[in-house]
Amino acid sequence: MSNRLSDLSQSEKVARKNLYSDIPLFFTDRHPNTKDIPSIRDLDAVKHAVKNLILTNFDERPFHPEIGSNVTALLFEPADTFTSNAIKEEILYVLKAYEPRTQGHTVEVIDNSERNSYEVTIGFNIISSQQREEINFYLQRLR
Repeated sequence: MSNRLSDLSQSEKVARKNLYSDIPLFFTDRHPNTKDIPSIRDLDAVKHAVKNLILTNFDERPFHPEIGSNVTALLFEPADTFTSNAIKEEILYVLKAYEPRTQGHTVEVIDNSERNSYEVTIGFNIISSQQREEINFYLQRLR
């Protein structure tokens, strides 16, 4: 049986509202009555997965030590154009290799020397909806 959205009938498309779901990385937000962890759905799930994939180091995932990026290690390099380009290339590689739900990746890395950090902007299209999305966050070393 095919799982592609285009192969589903109209009634199946209406019944299937949530294409993607995930759980939050930090278990801080709980439902007030049931105390369950609420799930993240659709667009937020894909954004969450992209950010987690970039911030995951190699050997952090059980049974999949190859999944991860070298971005956090690059934060300890001298802050210059070469490091910004290396971070950008690492992010592009990780997204193309391990996130099949996205395409058309654009990455902009801005060196923010005053804060000892990098401002990262990632743009991508979600394949199932062809919707263009953007994520902004700061990369900053902790040690």
